[in-house]
Amino acid sequence: MKERLLGYLFFAIFLAFGYNFALDRVHQHVFSQSLAIQTYWYIPYVAVPALLLLGLARVMGFYRKNSERLGDLLATACAALILYLTLGAGYSCWHYCF
Repeated sequence: MKERLLGYLFFAIFLAFGYNFALDRVHQHVFSQSLAIQTYWYIPYVAVPALLLLGLARVMGFYRKNSERLGDLLATACAALILYLTLGAGYSCWHYCF
């Protein structure tokens, strides 16, 4: 379980970083004047990264029928922590909407 969890952390951090970097570039070049991205900010900044991180955990062997429940709980906690720490990254409305 330790090896899978460490591997998951490694790939999840890079996935979150890459996703936020790409989303920031797309937001700057395409949606910089759009109010829709500021109205529905939770979809690209919370829902999609959460699905990507949980999907990565599933691919790496967590949330299976025969997997350890402690490992599943730790993978979920790691995904929540990574999501929380990257929530404000690259988001133009971070200081003004909350």
